[in-house]
Amino acid sequence: MPGISPKVMCHKLNVDPKHKPVIQKARRTGIPQTKAVIEEVQKLLEAQAIKEVHYAEWLANTVVVKKKTGK
Repeated sequence: MPGISPKVMCHKLNVDPKHKPVIQKARRTGIPQTKAVIEEVQKLLEAQAIKEVHYAEWLANTVVVKKKTGK
């Protein structure tokens, strides 16, 4: 979270090196879902809530679910 020192809270992925990486087969998504994912990722990047990393061995598809409001 922006403004909070990493000394207070920091999240890391604890991956056991003995486990085999999981790579999901890439799935196509519709244009509206793709746009929604891009917008949400952009918001989180601007808020510095997430940062880009490259884990070539670990890959998971996004799952987009509509809210009750239809958004």
